[in-house]
Amino acid sequence: MTDEKIGGLTMNQDRKRILEMVQEGKLSAQEAIILLDALEDGGGDAADAKPASLEKQSTDTASKAESKAESTTGSTGDTSWQQSKSKESDSGDDTFYTQIEQAGERIFDFVNTALRKIKDLDWQITQSVEVPHVFQQADEQIERIDIDIANGPVRVIAWDQQEVRVECQAKVYRVEDRDEGRSYFLDNTVFSQDNGLLCFATKSKWMRVETTVYIPRKIYKKITVRIFSGEMTGELLESEHLIVKTTNGKVDLTGISGKKLDVETMNGQIKVIDLNTDQVEAETVNGAVDVTGFSRKADLKSFNGNITCTLAHSGTEMVEAKAVTGNIYVNVPDSATIDGEVRSNLGSYTLDLEGINVLHEKKEVIQKQMKFKRSGSDDHTMYLEADTKTGSVFIRKANQKGE
Repeated sequence: MTDEKIGGLTMNQDRKRILEMVQEGKLSAQEAIILLDALEDGGGDAADAKPASLEKQSTDTASKAESKAESTTGSTGDTSWQQSKSKESDSGDDTFYTQIEQAGERIFDFVNTALRKIKDLDWQITQSVEVPHVFQQADEQIERIDIDIANGPVRVIAWDQQEVRVECQAKVYRVEDRDEGRSYFLDNTVFSQDNGLLCFATKSKWMRVETTVYIPRKIYKKITVRIFSGEMTGELLESEHLIVKTTNGKVDLTGISGKKLDVETMNGQIKVIDLNTDQVEAETVNGAVDVTGFSRKADLKSFNGNITCTLAHSGTEMVEAKAVTGNIYVNVPDSATIDGEVRSNLGSYTLDLEGINVLHEKKEVIQKQMKFKRSGSDDHTMYLEADTKTGSVFIRKANQKGE
């Protein structure tokens, strides 16, 4: 066998040995590349070189790699365990990066889909038609009224005519022309009268309906108004029980009379003027509450907003006002006889009334409290409780309204 063949055979054996050492975990890929480059650069000289020299170089490199691995892990596990852990680590890294890549692709697709939907939504909102419509119904012993609006403001007004009239100004989205818009409006609107109950409802949030409801002036058993997004205005309404609920929108009522008034909104102020009821309950999460008039019992709550209760004349039996971040103003008649308690955690209280008799008072850093009585010219006693967490409490005469 010639020297050239012997040299080629030796180089092939060396390459094979290097690859075997990589597979066994004795050499890293970078170290193997360095050895292979050195072997190639040696060329014919590698044939004359002793195979033991390459073996020694490979062994030295492997020893350094093993020593480095042992110093890192701090253990002396056998070679097969290191090889298994190395393969598992490589496999785990591949899986991890594959998952990252797949997650990135999914996120990218999600963002693109969301952007397309937003563009479609913008087009659908800007693409709309106006649809005016009027519903009319003769007053056939209507005793109860139920109004349910998905999107849009509502006005309910008592008038002297003997019929119910509902005037609608609708803006219908996602339609091409007025005929399609009118059909969509009528398909998603209910106007009916049955067994003394008058119902009017818009069921779709893809149309905004400005609604004005005229009802005959008389005393109703129950009036209910529910609005998802929109404000409610009521004028000169007489009902044994009036219920107003909105999710997003203020409530403005004037000239309300009856046995009970319930007002509730998530986002919006509540304002009631010229009230005359036996009981009123008003609650909002974000907004002020302002009630002026007369009610035997008043229960007012606001999470984020001031509460103002102005009692026009004597006769109120109980006032309960609770706030979290707002002030409380209770304006009482000069003749009021009061048995009251005021509390504030971080605020203060002011009782601007004559004839106050303090029963108990506590003034701590995080708790201020006073129980008091006041003797007025009224024979009956008003029970008053005002409680706020971070605001202040003001009890004044009715002509000294708090700002």
